[in-house]
Amino acid sequence: SDLREFENNFAAHIGTKYAVSFNSATSALYAAVVATGIKPGQEVIVPPYTFTSTATSVLMHNAIPVFADVQDDIFCIDPKSIERNITSLTKAIIPVHLFGHPAEMDEVMKIAERYDLMVIEDCAQAPGAKYKGQNVGTIGSCGIFSFQESKNIATGEGGILVTNDDKIVEIARMVRNHGEAILDTQKQRTYNTEFLGWGYR
Repeated sequence: SDLREFENNFAAHIGTKYAVSFNSATSALYAAVVATGIKPGQEVIVPPYTFTSTATSVLMHNAIPVFADVQDDIFCIDPKSIERNITSLTKAIIPVHLFGHPAEMDEVMKIAERYDLMVIEDCAQAPGAKYKGQNVGTIGSCGIFSFQESKNIATGEGGILVTNDDKIVEIARMVRNHGEAILDTQKQRTYNTEFLGWGYR
């Protein structure tokens, strides 16, 4: 299909194995929260200076957004503030590459490794941005991009999740489709819902 072709082309362009399209980047962010294994009641560290979806996608899954401060030169999340906000409930970090400028991903990834945290890159405003020669969206556990009308690549509405992780892509596809797994080998739909998903196609 045209959609599958677009996903494959986008993944190839960004440099990941997989891309999963959604009706919005907010939906893609929510799917990323679910797919990275965040549980209700756990904490996700986000910046306060970003579009609302960075935090609300966490709330939509009944998890808790915790605000870390931003750097006063690039307005992206401050790694020092991330570390100060980590608790026993912290499960993930969502750095936002704001205004096309990448967050300090080396420091973010070091913290993530030290505390065993997932990293969801919010690249809604940064398609094509690179961090030390690497495309944003390819550094963390997964990344999301936006195609909303005000973005660099606009389709009116839409978003996409990119990842190299087999499990993340499988769950993201199920979140997009009411929690149902649709296998390439299936002849017809089963309507077996594995978990809470939405109509995010």
